[in-house]
Amino acid sequence: MMFRPCPPRSLAVCLLATLAACPPAFADDEPAANAAAAQRYPWRFQFKRQNTDRGTADESTRSTLRLEYFPLAQLSLLRLDLPFPDADTGYSGKVLDPRLGDIKLRVDLEAVQAFGLPLTAYAELTLPTADPASLGGGKYQIAPAVRTRVTAGAYRVAGEKYALTLGALVQQVLSFAGDDSRKDIDYTKLEVSLNDAWGDGRFVKLTVKPVIDWEQDGKSGATAELEAGLRLAPEWEVALMGGGLLWGSGVPSTYRRRIQLTLGYRF
Repeated sequence: MMFRPCPPRSLAVCLLATLAACPPAFADDEPAANAAAAQRYPWRFQFKRQNTDRGTADESTRSTLRLEYFPLAQLSLLRLDLPFPDADTGYSGKVLDPRLGDIKLRVDLEAVQAFGLPLTAYAELTLPTADPASLGGGKYQIAPAVRTRVTAGAYRVAGEKYALTLGALVQQVLSFAGDDSRKDIDYTKLEVSLNDAWGDGRFVKLTVKPVIDWEQDGKSGATAELEAGLRLAPEWEVALMGGGLLWGSGVPSTYRRRIQLTLGYRF
């Protein structure tokens, strides 16, 4: 009998299913969503404005309203994204002419210890709610993922302590229903990040995001993003991110260039 290895995306799905069945433990979410902040401010509202140069349905110029809840129980995060892509999908866009995009829902489990790492499994559901439909993917999408974050060291400059953190993510995005005339969606998204945090909520983060599109026979692409943020007050956060294409134009979840402003409020 000949042994046939599983495709990488199948292995990723199996790993995610195994993690979801493990007993939960505590871990934080994103750099601004630490345990202390979640206890004092369990809710976070964010306004995101991004100008994106590629003009496709999944990656275009848009504004996004995001509501998050950090329950600190069996689940570590509940998220609702309401995207409003500009009618003009080009880089400049038209901020005063928005349309409804594909709504996204996300649920994160608490972290588990596996292979000596804190691993967090989550799932994201995308609904084909865009109006007009051309501004969305046209498909229901499910995207299970697993991520980890580990301390990478610390150093001091002029008496200020800086903490380095390494992060990694693997996510599988699959379409399962929707408009039959639209292309199926099947790609694997990876992320590797280095975060440098100091003071009260200040950080700089570099992220590289490779993507493998199985609908294009394994064609790959990648973007790199550099983001900096700070806490303006105990409840207010602001961040600015710039990103660009490393390789692989035409791959889902990639773009040629992007600038994004995020304003967050905790309550």
